[in-house]
Amino acid sequence: MLETCLIIILIAGLCLLSFRRKSFTPPKTMPADKRIFACFERVDNLFVNQPEREFFDILNRNLPSDYHLHSKVRLEDIVRVKRQIEGRAQWHLRGRVKSRHVDYLITNKFGVPKAAIELDGSSHNKETLNADNFKDDLFNAVGLPLIRVASRSNYTAVSRKILAQLESQF
Repeated sequence: MLETCLIIILIAGLCLLSFRRKSFTPPKTMPADKRIFACFERVDNLFVNQPEREFFDILNRNLPSDYHLHSKVRLEDIVRVKRQIEGRAQWHLRGRVKSRHVDYLITNKFGVPKAAIELDGSSHNKETLNADNFKDDLFNAVGLPLIRVASRSNYTAVSRKILAQLESQF
């Protein structure tokens, strides 16, 4: 009888421990050595293709001096998970944005994002529709314009239209 009571108490204790809310510890950065660093190389160019470089050049030339143009900016550098969200939920939500980027970001001279731009080329198709929709909805939710430009557009005309839109908003 005593053994049965002890077993029941032990099982009850284990059940309580298993249902106890566990704190979340974010992943740690592991030390690296020469073997790890030997696995990396510098990219040849930030621009994936000629249209990306052409549009960057034209847009950059037409920007007023109080705006700055950045390329390949991570979403996580533009939007963040709200501070009141913590633990696993925060890391899960960060995972939705941390490996994605926008093609271009326009900021004011203080580094405040004013608009993001996606240059949609032939790689934007049914397979990328979910990712495109996610970005559209995310930028809409945080109140930052995401402008989509078709590859091979008249980049001069498009850049003028973007700048006019920025000036009318701010």
